[in-house]
Amino acid sequence: MNETLLLSGGFNRPNLSTGPAYSNPSSSGDFMQSFEKQSEIPYEIIHVKEGDVIFREGEPTRGLFYVQSGCIKMYVNRSQARGRTTTPEYVTKLVGPGEYFGYKPLVKGGPTLATAKAIKTSTVWLYSKDMVLSALQDSSPLFKVLLNQAVFDLEAYEMTSQLHYLASVQERIAYQLVLLSDKFGVQTPNGVSINLKLTRNEFAQLASTINESLSRHLTEFKTEGLIDLNGKEIIIKDREGLMAKSGNYTK
Repeated sequence: MNETLLLSGGFNRPNLSTGPAYSNPSSSGDFMQSFEKQSEIPYEIIHVKEGDVIFREGEPTRGLFYVQSGCIKMYVNRSQARGRTTTPEYVTKLVGPGEYFGYKPLVKGGPTLATAKAIKTSTVWLYSKDMVLSALQDSSPLFKVLLNQAVFDLEAYEMTSQLHYLASVQERIAYQLVLLSDKFGVQTPNGVSINLKLTRNEFAQLASTINESLSRHLTEFKTEGLIDLNGKEIIIKDREGLMAKSGNYTK
């Protein structure tokens, strides 16, 4: 972290009931209620200048971050610039005062999933990993299940958002085919069957395209031997070939 000032030993906390109405942490269940029950929660104060990196994608997580002032850019790195981009960086979110970030690896386990960089002078509070994990451990099993599902859904949404911005129509359709086959496919002698009775319009919506483009690319995939079509049923004959067509977004 470039010239970042860390001040340890803070014992106040944000008023958890004054955040934006759409993300009021006090309504989040046992985990945040355990925060509310404490009158003081220790944290570190992190002062960052514009351009300072708080953490990088793939690093061990240090805890839960709260923006007291300023603005933090969250972004992930794609393997290469593609689509509408001129850089491998893809911005997923701008975090402002009153918002938290860095929570997904705490819920999932593992390293950080994005890079956090200040785009203006900011003050960030860091709640330690051990404290947050202890609060999670003490929460109800149902809350843990719901929290894990929420993080899974959020990651799926973020991946879809990237895909729709960066990928070609063909890549988006191939990605959806692999995704649906992995999640709902049934192995048959002819290949993996996707028989969800989706209309062409519904499938096109999933791939963020129009019916005409969907039909054209499905016909191309069939001609290349990647899939077979039987009414609304789609049979995956070459998953690896579809993954290549998807730009390997599924990896």
